[in-house]
Formats: sequence, C-alpha cells, structure tokens
Amino acid sequence: MSDEELRGEINKRLTLNWLIQGASQHAGMTFHHLVRDELDTLDPRLLRLYDQLALVGLLQYWHLDAAVILGWPPRFWKRAGSDPGHPFFAHPLLSKFGGMLAAAGRQRALDRCKEKGVARLPIVFALQMLYLMFRLPAIEAPHRLDLVELAKKSASTIWGIPIDRLDGDLRKPTSFGTPIRIRNFRAGVLRAATVGLGGVVQRDDSLVVVGRGRNWQFLTHELVKGTAELICLHGLNNLSDETYRQVVDATDRIEYEPWMLQTGGELWRRLLSVVPDGRPLAEVLMCMARLPAKSLESLMLAVIEQPEWARELLANVGDATELPAGD
Repeated sequence: MSDEELRGEINKRLTLNWLIQGASQHAGMTFHHLVRDELDTLDPRLLRLYDQLALVGLLQYWHLDAAVILGWPPRFWKRAGSDPGHPFFAHPLLSKFGGMLAAAGRQRALDRCKEKGVARLPIVFALQMLYLMFRLPAIEAPHRLDLVELAKKSASTIWGIPIDRLDGDLRKPTSFGTPIRIRNFRAGVLRAATVGLGGVVQRDDSLVVVGRGRNWQFLTHELVKGTAELICLHGLNNLSDETYRQVVDATDRIEYEPWMLQTGGELWRRLLSVVPDGRPLAEVLMCMARLPAKSLESLMLAVIEQPEWARELLANVGDATELPAGD
C-alpha cells in the first residue's frame, strides 16, 4: 500500500471514529427521553439530572479544568488548518470544519442551559458537575439492576441490535480487550479520569458490545458507542493485518476522543437530518463504513455543506443486512 493510500485509510478511520463518538454524544443528549416513563417510575429526579449531566459533559471542554489539560478549543481548531504538526492537519474535514462544528454544538448546549437548570458561571458550573457526579450514583443505587437493563434496552432501540449482544454494568470502568495505550501525559490524565468504557470483544464465535459506566448515562453512552464501533468494523475488515495495525495505531488514541466528542454530536445531528426516512440507522452507518476512503470523505463533505445532495447520496448507498458476527 502506498503512503497516499495509507493516508486515505487513516483519514477514513478518523472519520468513522468521529461518527462513532458523535453518535454517542448525540444520544447522550436525547436517549434518556426515550425511556422517560421507566426512569420516572424508578425515581422522578433522574430525568432532569441526566439532562444536566449531558449538558455539562459537553460544555466542560470550554471551562478551565478541561482547557488546562486539553487546550482551549478555539485555538486547537484554528491550528488544525494551519499547523502541519496538528493531529488533524492532514484530515480535510476535521481541519476545515472542526472549529465550526464545535462552536455550533456548544451554542446549542448553551441555549438549553436555562431550561435545564445548568449553571454557566465557571465556579458554579464546576460545583454543579461535582454534585452530579456524586449525587447520581446515590440515587441510582437501589435501582442498579433495572438501570443496567434499561441501558441495554436504550442501545438496542437506537441501533436495532439484539439485547443479548450487549454486556453492561454500572461500575468503575476497567480495561477489557486491548488495553488503552498511554503515549503522553495528557493521555494518562484522561485515562485516570475515565468515567465510562465501551468496546467490542470476541466471545466464543460472536462479537459482543461491552459497556461500563459510573452511572446510567455513562453506561448507555458506552453501549451506544460500542455498538457503533461494531457496525464500523466493516470499514476495516478488508485491510491487511499490517495496514490495520498502522491505521489503528495512528487513529485510536484516547487523547483524540475529547475533540471528537466536541464536534461529533453536531456532525451526527446533521447526518440524521439527511438519512432517508424508514431506513435503519445501523444499516446506513454500516454502508458508509464500507465506502472507499474518498467516497466517504465526499459524502461527509456533502452532509456538512450540501445536505440535499447528501440525502440523494445516502438514498443510493448500498444495502447491508446484518452486523458482523465475528470470526
């Protein structure tokens, strides 16, 4: 494989990771409302607390604690288009549209703060985040088993995946499958602060989505993300073992996740607006993952800049019938 072809596969994997994180970020803003009746039955305080947690989870990137560790988002995205040393400089879409999508997602969250009771002043915001992190597990404690089942039901509803292919638990996240590589100080801090983990593991002759989270929202977020990862395996299964290792080593990095989450929710929202009516979302994502690198890039460019053209393109993306089952 030539350097140009390898760069194309790396960019494709970055785009798929962007979509995976975006699907989970967008779902985090909405999925608790899909099961609001069940949540209200368990404890009527939960729905509002999950609303607040979803907003602070996104807006935290523009507050001091996260900015000190990760960097100031507007500066990061400005550098993406001009600094050859930037991790997304060679990605045509992230480098050009990352800042715009991050700003749009942030504004959408800010517009909901007053309605949902989320503080915007820095010190009060930080205190509210701490409150949510400690208060939610206490309220959830009597309902842990019900909430795990509800998390699996939510992910199953979003993707149409059988519940028996989902393994979830409300507990401190620990590594499973391939350990997260810690390449630098920032990655180490992010790993230590992890509140949820999700992914795909092989069990017997099947691939299973595993999710772990400190509370129900984090758990559901990880199950949604893990299922998207399972679907997107179709974007990697034609690569040689060596190329696969090179692509994953260049793209699947914990220090990239915050930037994908900042921008991915808005990207996913725009994708949803052009998905043809009645077409299963998992099928659409699977077909997108199968596209050649340049074709996927062109489609996502249309999603961002020419939504009506993107709608026509998606209507003609090939059909897919089932999730990958494993080896």
